[in-house]
Amino acid sequence: MVSKELIFPKNFMFGAATAAYQIEGGRGEDGKSDSIWDKFCDIPGKIDNGDTGNVACDHYHRVEEDIALMQELGLESYRFSVAWTRILPEGTGKVNEKGAAFYNKLIDGLLAAGIKPLLTCYHWDLPQCLQDRGGWLNPDSCKWYLEYAETLFKLFGDRVKDFLTFNEPFVFLDNGYVTGSFPPGIRGDYRAKLLAAHNVLKSHGMAVRSFRKLVPDGRIGITLDYAYNTPATDKPEDIAAAARANEFWAGWFFEPVALGHYPETARRWFEEKGLMPKVAEGDMELIAEPIDYLGINYYFSNYLVADKSIERDGARQVFPKRNKTAMGWMITPDGFYDMLTYFRKVLKVPLYITENGIALNDIVNIHGQVEDWDRIDYLEQYLAVLNRAISEGLDCRGYYYWSLMDNFEWAAGYRGRFGLVHVDYETLKRTVKRSGYFYRDVVRAKNQNH
Repeated sequence: MVSKELIFPKNFMFGAATAAYQIEGGRGEDGKSDSIWDKFCDIPGKIDNGDTGNVACDHYHRVEEDIALMQELGLESYRFSVAWTRILPEGTGKVNEKGAAFYNKLIDGLLAAGIKPLLTCYHWDLPQCLQDRGGWLNPDSCKWYLEYAETLFKLFGDRVKDFLTFNEPFVFLDNGYVTGSFPPGIRGDYRAKLLAAHNVLKSHGMAVRSFRKLVPDGRIGITLDYAYNTPATDKPEDIAAAARANEFWAGWFFEPVALGHYPETARRWFEEKGLMPKVAEGDMELIAEPIDYLGINYYFSNYLVADKSIERDGARQVFPKRNKTAMGWMITPDGFYDMLTYFRKVLKVPLYITENGIALNDIVNIHGQVEDWDRIDYLEQYLAVLNRAISEGLDCRGYYYWSLMDNFEWAAGYRGRFGLVHVDYETLKRTVKRSGYFYRDVVRAKNQNH
C-alpha cells in the first residue's frame, strides 16, 4: 500500500532519467567519434578504478530490452540524452545516419510503449574534435551547439515534443575548469569557467529561439543542478550568507535564464577580480529567451553559517549529523523542501524534478533479488516533501528518478549504484530492484485514485 502522502495529482508525470555516455557503450561503433569523456577516461588516474564508459550498460545494443524494463516499472516518461558524437561525428557538418537510426529506434519504441520521451540535447559529452578547437572557450562554440541542436530538432521534433538544452552547466563547467575532475581537466581557472558559462548560456538562448520555428508545437527548457545552500541556523546573518552562496552556485545559471541578469553580489565580486567575460548588448535578452519549464536536479543541500573570513561569499559550510549515500552525499529532505519553497516564490514557469536519487551498494541476494529498502525509504521521504510543496501551490509537473539503471557515474566510475534496475557489469544482466516495484506502485496509486 502506498501512503496517501505519495498520491500525486492526476496530471503529474513520473519517469526515470539516464545520460548517453553513462549507459550506451558502443564506443567507436557505427561511425561514432570520441567525446571528451571517451578521451578523459583513457587518461590513467582520472576515473576511480580506471573505469570507462566504453561498454557501460551496453544500452546501444539493448534498447528493446530496456524499453520493456521501463514498461515493467510503469514509467510514464523517459528522460535520455543524445550523444553529439553519434549524430555529428565531426562536431558539425554531415549527419551520421546510423547514429540517427539508433535514436529513432529508441524514440519509436518509447512511443509504441506509451512512454513520453524527454530529450536532453547536451549531457556533458562534447566531441573531442571540438574540444581540440577550444571547446566552450571558443566563441564559435555557440554556432557549433546551435547546429547540433537544430539537427536534433529536425531529426526528432516530429515525435519528441519535450526538449532540454543542457544538463547541469554548473557541474560540467566547475569540474571542467576549477576542480579539474571532469574534462577538459583544468584546475583553478575561474576566468575560463565564466567565459565557458557565458557561451553555454548564449548557446541555450540561441537553441530556444530556433526551436520555436522548428518545433512550434513543442516545449523546451534547461536542467540546472541545485545543491541548495540552506542556513544552518535561523540567525539573520546565516540566512543572508546562504542566499549569497546560492548566487555563486546554481544562481549563476538560474538567474540569467529565469530573471535575465547575472546575480548582483556574485557579478560584482567577479568583476572586481577581473574575471567576468564581456557581456555584449543583447546577450542577456538572448539568454533569458522564454522557456516553457525549468528542470532541476536535486541530490543534497549544503548547510552554511556566516563567516567574514571567507572573502568570496562570507559563508562557511558546516556538516550536521545526517545519513549519507554511497557517494558520501547527505540525505536532506528538509533542504529539498527549502529549495522547493524558494521556487514556489520566484519561478514563473512550471518546474520538473529532472533528477533525484540515491547511490547505494546494492547486491543481488541468493534469491536473485535486490532488497534496497534504504532507497524505498529515500523515495518515500523525498516524494512526500515534493507532494507537500505541490499542495502548498508549487507548480511542479513531473519527477524523474535518477537513474533508470545502475550506470557509469563519471569520475566515480561504477562505484555508486543509483538505479531502480540493477546491472551486473560483467554479464550486463538487468534485475529490477525492490525500489523499482515500489516506484511502479506509486505511479499506479496516482492513476487509480483519480
